[in-house]
Amino acid sequence: MSGTDNLQEHLNNGMYGTPQLKPDEKRKYLGTFRERVSLTITFDQLKDPQALLDLKEELAKHPDLYVIINGQLEQKILASLLKIVKEANVSFTLNTDQALATCSDAIAVVVCAKKVALHEETVDVFQKYPEKKSPTVENKQKEEHFSFFHDLFK
Repeated sequence: MSGTDNLQEHLNNGMYGTPQLKPDEKRKYLGTFRERVSLTITFDQLKDPQALLDLKEELAKHPDLYVIINGQLEQKILASLLKIVKEANVSFTLNTDQALATCSDAIAVVVCAKKVALHEETVDVFQKYPEKKSPTVENKQKEEHFSFFHDLFK
């Protein structure tokens, strides 16, 4: 690389900032790369208490991992998450970047490795722990409806 190329690169970095590798991916996963992620929980999934139990299980299985929490969470949920992380004795970061998404399908919690790629195929909490997902209201109504007719035609 010639001296003028280095000078131009230095000027560009000063004017536009250092180029980022996969900025959209890092924004989605709260500042880390997808290949390092072991588990994700969305804002909507945090409404189900089972998601927190699954988080506890993941941290018990992998105490060497690291947790990143979206700082835009409600205070009550944030307190619950911090309690779980503290009990698991796992390090964490609270990402308070105002540019992070907060919609229902945006990621609220990421469990990941700090510097190594894990290449986990399934990282969504309810796909990784499907048998433990709480039944939805609709499924409960179907079960109750079935049991009513079942009892009627015995």
